[in-house]
Amino acid sequence: MTRLFRSVPARLFLLAAGIFFVISLVSRIILLVTAREHLTMSMSLFGAFVSGIGFDLSAGVFSGLPWLLLGVLVPLRVLGSRAGRIALMGLMWLFVSILVFITAAEWFFWDEFSARFNFIAVDYLIWTQEVWGNISESYPIVPIFIGIGVLGALVTWLIVRRGGLAWSLRGGATWRDRGAWLAAGLVMPVLIVTTVSESLIPNIANPYHYELAKNGPWSFFAAFRQMELNYKKWYLTLPEDHMRSEAKQLLATANEVAASDPGDLSRIIKSEQPEKRWNVITICMESMSGEYMSYLGNTAELTPNLNRLAGESLFFDNLYATGTRTVRGMEALTLNLPPTPGQAIIYRPEGTHLITTFSPFLDRGYDCAFFYGGDGRFDFMNRYFGTNGCRVMDAGAWEPRDITFKTSWGACDEDLFRKTLKEADAALASGKPFHFFCMTTSNHRPYDFPYGRIDSPPHKRTSAVKYADWALGDFINEAKSHAWFKDTLFVIVSDHCASSAGKNELDVTKYHIPAMIYNPTLAPAQTLSKMSSQIDVMPTVFGLMHWNYQTLGFGHDLLAPSANDQPGRAFVSNYQKIALLRDDRIAILKPNRQASSYTCNPKTGDFTPLDPAASATLVHDANLYYQSASWLFDTGKLKHPALQPK
Repeated sequence: MTRLFRSVPARLFLLAAGIFFVISLVSRIILLVTAREHLTMSMSLFGAFVSGIGFDLSAGVFSGLPWLLLGVLVPLRVLGSRAGRIALMGLMWLFVSILVFITAAEWFFWDEFSARFNFIAVDYLIWTQEVWGNISESYPIVPIFIGIGVLGALVTWLIVRRGGLAWSLRGGATWRDRGAWLAAGLVMPVLIVTTVSESLIPNIANPYHYELAKNGPWSFFAAFRQMELNYKKWYLTLPEDHMRSEAKQLLATANEVAASDPGDLSRIIKSEQPEKRWNVITICMESMSGEYMSYLGNTAELTPNLNRLAGESLFFDNLYATGTRTVRGMEALTLNLPPTPGQAIIYRPEGTHLITTFSPFLDRGYDCAFFYGGDGRFDFMNRYFGTNGCRVMDAGAWEPRDITFKTSWGACDEDLFRKTLKEADAALASGKPFHFFCMTTSNHRPYDFPYGRIDSPPHKRTSAVKYADWALGDFINEAKSHAWFKDTLFVIVSDHCASSAGKNELDVTKYHIPAMIYNPTLAPAQTLSKMSSQIDVMPTVFGLMHWNYQTLGFGHDLLAPSANDQPGRAFVSNYQKIALLRDDRIAILKPNRQASSYTCNPKTGDFTPLDPAASATLVHDANLYYQSASWLFDTGKLKHPALQPK
């Protein structure tokens, strides 16, 4: 056995795995220093490092396998020759440079998302055009790659200088040794994959500690393997019959009639007043956190137009995003459902031909369209909107002259709004009412925009916020001169906040977003301060227009008299944790059938443990909401019969 570990395949494997382990440890220390303000010196942090070492060792096995196979398959006389040694040094330089690159990429990803690689990183690998363009516009790529290559060469030189490469070639390698290590190379990864998973990480409350416990490459491939989480497998569940009956009771309000069928969670919304056939333009603003506006105390005058419009609108000043990604915001606004764990429904293959908020418009003969200044294939947005009854008007459907300024993410916001104005004019000329969904992009890295619009330099987040606000104000002012303006509601809402990480399991202060329904004649100014969710925005629009319709959504009309009888509530989530926020209490559901509950200060995000009796009720209701929403999707209940492919 001792001889076996002195063989060349074993030494090459140990050398590579050791390099991986050391660089992974250095990466963790760098991220620890970066996140130092959010860490607490505790056993939790110690446990994070212990878990991290375990994942580094596990991932290190995979990094060493190519070197193991190299030692098994290549004759020793070739490896030991001058050309073989030069080739090994070149491969070592490439190997080290890749690890340094991963470390640098992790740092940039952490700087943006305060997390290790996750399903967002997987998206970035898939959508290379937008992401590579974004990276090249945001960072000095050439100097970074030169620095990575130089650092890789320096580390390789140190390894060679210290005799690491020579040590790996001093062992022997009989055919028996090669066969044994080849078998080991096949067995080791299988054993690791079947016994090691991120579910083994202790239940660490501080999300920064939890992320430090991971290994970046391991987390990347774990996210690649599992883009969604099966609710019944991973979360607390209730018996299905009880879930459906109790969910019906929980969802129905005085102006909503639940279906008589026990297996049908739909509700009929009724109004006694004549319906209005107003146009609706929904403007979903990229990363427009509530904290940028004056209503949450910002005094920097970043959003003068939004601040003014809020005072002239039906304004939701206590509304929360359901997630931390654009597709989550789109999902909330169009499906009106709590966020199912894992990826958004928009992203999933079955997220097509659904009953959405477009359905009532389509039933009334509206022209429905999705506007986006970039490539709508990103995150499968075109597929989602196109199969749910919308014309797709992403940049691929525009004329070249429609784009005056663009980044890797797409045309600037003012180009998007000009295209929207033109299509609204065309809809009016055709005699059709319209519902347009517009997704902005300018408040996104690289934070670039046309020169001369604002008094701040580009490539800064705050400047992009100011430009996005300017473009919106310019759009509203221009819309006022069009004939359709007097009959149009403007729904202005953010998709998510600019950041989501915090010191607690879910930092609720990172989900507070602005939303407003604007047209002073059609929707008189009013502030709705009741805690609410993105999923309540469109039901409130339907309420303003006095529409009768059937819905499977969980959102409510906040102007209905029955809204006063319900407690304030919102739904917030990240990839794995899904939560019900009910005024000052929060219940968080987690994989492995875990749950936690707290008294929550929505302004500071501070948590204190909730007493057991109140906790049981809140967790039970959270189960009802999330299990029933997942059940609707998993069983195909959300499918729209008229939209199914023939």
